[in-house]
Amino acid sequence: MTNEQFIALAKDLVAAATEKNIPLRVLGGVAILMACPSIDETHPKLQRTFKDLDFVTGQKDFDALAPLLATRGLMLRTKEPMRLVFDKDGVEIEVLGSGFLEDHRIDLGPRLALATPALPLADLLLIKLARVKFVEKDIQDSIALLLDHRVGRGEGEDQIDREYIAKLTGTNWGLFTTTYDNTVELEKILDQYLEPEEAQLVWRRIELLQEDMDKEPKSFTWMVNQFLKRPTQVPR
Repeated sequence: MTNEQFIALAKDLVAAATEKNIPLRVLGGVAILMACPSIDETHPKLQRTFKDLDFVTGQKDFDALAPLLATRGLMLRTKEPMRLVFDKDGVEIEVLGSGFLEDHRIDLGPRLALATPALPLADLLLIKLARVKFVEKDIQDSIALLLDHRVGRGEGEDQIDREYIAKLTGTNWGLFTTTYDNTVELEKILDQYLEPEEAQLVWRRIELLQEDMDKEPKSFTWMVNQFLKRPTQVPR
């Protein structure tokens, strides 16, 4: 399946769910491809192949989704609590409940109404940066988002909401440390993927993310974890 076919399928499934008032949103690499034209147009080092398609939906809408997607030619392969896996023409399609959990739990429920057909840009970026194993595809996708979209405070059609990321990580020490460490890693390797001027632009945008994360008031639990696990970095 080509990139264009992945995008077309993602949009078709979101539209079908929307007709039934089910908030289905794309996440992962295909969502980032949809949001970042520079990947295909000008940056071969950010291009990658896709084998699957990922979605998230609301907890209460989860059970209604399987029969709906079956009408679009998807074959159900796996059904678990808050996880469905389908197959369509050899493509794996995974649907997760909005209590998103990989390495760190992120409640995406309140975010589903903010953008379509994909999640908001800040969520797409945060999910990538929150990976403990920050692998090549996560690096490529994070750089693409930060290259193609400005970083600012508040939701915007073409803006990554730095305030949202700071507030979320300010109450979750594990999410903060993984995310922050990965932004530091990104800064070290930007020149492997971008020309100097573009690398400088992305570096400045990463600095804005880090600035708000540093300044955001931290919860008591966050501070306890920092004191116990990284005592030399306890905020003053």
